[in-house]
Amino acid sequence: MKEKRSIPYIDSEIGELEEVIVHTPGEEIEVMTPQTAEKLLYNDILPLSVVEKEHSVLKSFLKTVSNVIDVKDVLPEIVENSEARRGILSEIEGGVNLPDRIEELKTLDSGEFCRIIIEGLKSLKSNLTAFLSEEEFDYFPLPNLYFTRDSAMVFRDFGIAGTMAYRVRKSESILMKNIFSRYYSLPEDKILFYNNSAEENSISLEGGDFLVFNPNTIIIGLSERTSTGAVDLLMERLFQKLGEEMTVYCVLLPKKRATIHLDMVFNIINRNEALVYEPYICGVNKLRFLKIKIDKYGNKNIKEIDSLLNDLNKSGYKIDPVFCGGDDPIKQQREQWMSGNNFFAFAPGKIIGYDCNSATLASLERSGYSVKPAELFIRGKEKTSDYSKLAVTIPGTELARGGGGVRCMTMPVRRKKIDRMG
Repeated sequence: MKEKRSIPYIDSEIGELEEVIVHTPGEEIEVMTPQTAEKLLYNDILPLSVVEKEHSVLKSFLKTVSNVIDVKDVLPEIVENSEARRGILSEIEGGVNLPDRIEELKTLDSGEFCRIIIEGLKSLKSNLTAFLSEEEFDYFPLPNLYFTRDSAMVFRDFGIAGTMAYRVRKSESILMKNIFSRYYSLPEDKILFYNNSAEENSISLEGGDFLVFNPNTIIIGLSERTSTGAVDLLMERLFQKLGEEMTVYCVLLPKKRATIHLDMVFNIINRNEALVYEPYICGVNKLRFLKIKIDKYGNKNIKEIDSLLNDLNKSGYKIDPVFCGGDDPIKQQREQWMSGNNFFAFAPGKIIGYDCNSATLASLERSGYSVKPAELFIRGKEKTSDYSKLAVTIPGTELARGGGGVRCMTMPVRRKKIDRMG
């Protein structure tokens, strides 16, 4: 008898975490060289042995507060079904250089199939053109897969498999779509998926730009990874499904490496607090913000607003900023780059992030957060329930060099509803 799975449901960024998807990084990290790192969207090459240790602390802590699902564990179960394997192969076919390699993939057992899908398919070098080509893979590995937030989102009881902005990441969202449909048994009308439609090639939407404020309010970053067309299409599809009034805030992000996603500069961490990169959210040269109101008939009213936090406050939500990097401009820049804004809430006012961002942790302490290392909770020496406001830390210097933080590495599937925001 098939095990009964949780029904995905998310209506805030901070509700008590019940289930989360992660991916333990593996050999796909080791395929990067100084020459290929940029193509694979990395700033640098990473040592797998250290990355594994750092990620294992995150996963071990999450197991103390939630049910943890690992892509590596569920994917083999999914592809045991021949129909599922054929479907995945059909969807990734455009990312494989040679048609005959698809036929080769069809012959593999489920374990080897999953390994290849994640770690890549090396080039055969079977002719002169291939031999002289600089391409090492006929199917690219997925070294970014451990950033599970990028490729998938849950909003209320809908699964959203993102449309990745770069081809090297397209397969990630295909895998997440199959986890939604085949592991969680979400029906087709509960999955909003953009990846393969020809008319949507210019559409891109990634989870780091998607923040759920409450059941009817979303905050979205317009970035190098998320397009205006994606937001338009998302609003249209959500209204078709829900038929309710909605509010969507848009933050216009600089298209730079440091600001690839909204959660690198703005992040809800409590009912009445947001972790923010002050120069972009509150400073003199802050970013542009838009507010889109959708009425019960689907009509949209779009206007520019002066301040995201001020408008939330005017709407009845008192959200105070906690500054990433504190108030020192140099530390703000350094820690924002090191994903100091990218904490992950596992309950209201209870968050987890990297221990290397000391100025951000000091800022959290000034706002009443107790700062404690994850190991204390993993070993049972402390309990998260003993704290009203808590910032748990994990080692993450090498993980941070991958270009993301703890929020990037966690895709929450289910949270408890909270009673209020603000």
